[in-house]
Amino acid sequence: MRHSILTFIMASAIFSGGCATEGFPVFYPGDSKNNQTEEPGGPSVPPPAPPAAEPDWSRLTASAHPRIIFTGEDFDAIKAQVETNPVLSSIHNKIMAIALRSVGSADLQRVLVGKRLLDVSRNAEQRIMACAYTYKVSGEAKYLEQAEHDIVTVCSFTDWNAKSHYLDVGEMAAGVGLGYDWLYNELQASTKELAAKALNDFAFSTAINREWSTDFYAAANNWNQVCNGGLVCAALAVYENNPSVAKTIIEKAIESNLPAMQNMYSPDGNYPEGYSYWNYGTIYEALMLTALQTSTGSDAGLSDVEGFSKTGKYMLFMESPLKQCFNYSDSAPSVTPCLPQWYFAWKFNDLSLLAIEKDRLDSYASASESRLLPLVAYYAYKTGLTSLSDIPVPSESIFRGEGLTPVVLIHENWKNDLTDKFLGIKAGKANTSHGHMDAGSFVYDAFGVRWSADLGLQSYATLEPYINLWNMNDGSERWGSFRYNNFNHSTVTVNDAYHKVAGAAVIKGLLNANGQKGATIDMTAPLAAEAASAERTIYMEGDDLIVRDDITAQAGKPAKVRWTMVTLAEPTIEYGAVTLKSKTGKYLYLKTSSSTGHKPALKTWSTVSTNYYDASNAGYYECGYEVTVAAGTSASITVRLTPQE
Repeated sequence: MRHSILTFIMASAIFSGGCATEGFPVFYPGDSKNNQTEEPGGPSVPPPAPPAAEPDWSRLTASAHPRIIFTGEDFDAIKAQVETNPVLSSIHNKIMAIALRSVGSADLQRVLVGKRLLDVSRNAEQRIMACAYTYKVSGEAKYLEQAEHDIVTVCSFTDWNAKSHYLDVGEMAAGVGLGYDWLYNELQASTKELAAKALNDFAFSTAINREWSTDFYAAANNWNQVCNGGLVCAALAVYENNPSVAKTIIEKAIESNLPAMQNMYSPDGNYPEGYSYWNYGTIYEALMLTALQTSTGSDAGLSDVEGFSKTGKYMLFMESPLKQCFNYSDSAPSVTPCLPQWYFAWKFNDLSLLAIEKDRLDSYASASESRLLPLVAYYAYKTGLTSLSDIPVPSESIFRGEGLTPVVLIHENWKNDLTDKFLGIKAGKANTSHGHMDAGSFVYDAFGVRWSADLGLQSYATLEPYINLWNMNDGSERWGSFRYNNFNHSTVTVNDAYHKVAGAAVIKGLLNANGQKGATIDMTAPLAAEAASAERTIYMEGDDLIVRDDITAQAGKPAKVRWTMVTLAEPTIEYGAVTLKSKTGKYLYLKTSSSTGHKPALKTWSTVSTNYYDASNAGYYECGYEVTVAAGTSASITVRLTPQE
C-alpha cells in the first residue's frame, strides 16, 4: 500500500463533497453541541482490541480462511453459545429461518427490473450469506449445497450489470466474496475458480477500468459505501489469488471512503441522506470496516472519522415513540430495524444504542437489510450481551447535529409511551443528495399523534420516466414534483417562490432551559431571493408547541408569507383558530399572533397534486396562514399549538 494513503487518512482535515444520485434501498421496486454530557450508561461491554496502525497484508493467505468477519473459532463459539445466550439465539434463529427457506428455491436468473439487477443481487447475497453462516454453525450439508449452487449460478451470469447500475455489482460482490471466504475449505475447486474469475471480471476489472453507470469513488453518499463495501469484501476473500489487483481495490476503497465518511458523518454523526439511507449506507460501512479489521487487523483509521462514533446516537434520536421517524429527504415515516446499531454498540461500547432495537428483534428476518443479518450475530456475540434487560435508555434528551444537513432532535423522555413527545427540526439545503426543499421543516409527535408530518419520498420508478428527477439545480423539474418543494413541507414560503437550492439554513442555537426545548434556525439563505432575513424558532413548552417566525422584507419588495404545516389530523378553521382532529379523536388548536398589525389569514390547502405523475397524498392535510410583511419592515408571527384540555 502507498504509505501516503494511510498518512492522509490519519491526518486529513474534514473534506466536504456531494453527489446527488439515487440508490434507495427500500422504495425502488425495490451553546454547546447537545447541551448535555454524553454518557452511555448501563453495563460495560468489552470493546474490540485497538486497531493496528496499518492493514497487515501478510495475514491474507490461502490457509487463513475464513477470515472476513468470522474466523473458524468464531463460528465454533457461536455454535456453543446459541443454546445458552437468548440474545444471540434470537438473531441466530432468524438467520437460520432465512437459510431454510432458501434451500430448494428457484434458481436465480439474470433478469433486470428497468435498468437494475439489484433485486437479484440482493436475493443472491441473502441466500449465500444465510446458508453459508448456517452451514458453518449447524454443519448441515443442505446449506452448503445451496450456497455453492447459488455462487455457481450468479458467477455464470454474463455480467453483474456494472454499466447500468453499479450498486448491483457491489451487493453481488459482497455475497459472493463472503460466501467464498466462509466456505473456502468446503467449496469445490471448480467453484472457487469460477467465483474468483467472476469477481475479477465482473467487479474488480469494471471498477479499475471505470466501466460503470456512476463513479461511486467520487460519490460522497451511500453509493460509495455500498460499492466499496462489496468490493472490499470480495478483494479480501480472494486476495492471495492476485494480491496486486486485490490491494488496488482495497487501497482505492480506503482512499475514496474517507472523504465520503467525513461528508456524511462529520462532525456530529447526523446523516445528510436521512433515516432510510443511513440504514443502507451505514450497514455497508460497518461491513467494510469490520471486514478490514478482522482480516487485516486494521480498518485503516476510518472508524476514527469525526462524528462516526456519534452516528448511532443520531439514529436513535431519529425515531419517535409512535414508531415513526423524522423522514426528511427521501425517506418514508415508517421505521425499520437499524442493524448497524449493533456495530456501534460493540465498536464504541454503548449498549444504550440498542434501546429501540431490543423491542424489535422479532422483525429482523424481514428487515430491509436482513441479507446482512449474519453481521448482527457477530456483533451480538462480540458484545457478550445475554439479556435485553441490561440495555439502558439514553441519558440525553436533545441531539444537535451540524454538518451538511443540520438537525435538532428532542425526546421529552425515553418511556416510549404517550407521555413522550418528539420534535425533529431540520436545517440545511435542498441540493444535497436526496434532498428536498424542507429547510426549516419540523415533525411533532405528542399525545399519540403525529401533528406535524412530512409526506416523505415517492418511489423513483414512478417519477423517473416523466421528469429529470436527479437534476438538483434551481428551476429543475424535480422541484415541481409535489413532495419535493417547500410549499408542501412544514416550513415557510415567501412570495410563492421556491427556496434557493444552495441556500443553507443553519442552527443558531438551542433552547434547553426554563421548561423550553427547541432550537432557532436562520432561514435567510433559502429565502434570500424574496426576504431580507428570516429566522424560525421552534420549541416545546409544557403541553404546547410554539413556532415563531421573524421575517424582514426587502426594501423594495413586500414579503407574502405562507406558513404551512403538513398534518395527519383533519383541519377545520373555526372561531379564529384551526382545529386539528386526529383519527383517534384527539384535538389540537392552532392559534396565531402577529406584530404586523394584520391578523394572519388562516388557510388550508389541498394535498391533491395537479401533476399526473405525483403520488396520492390521501390522509394528509395542509394548514397554516398567509400574511404580508410590508417592504422594508419586519414582523414576528407566532403559532401556538395547544391540545384540548
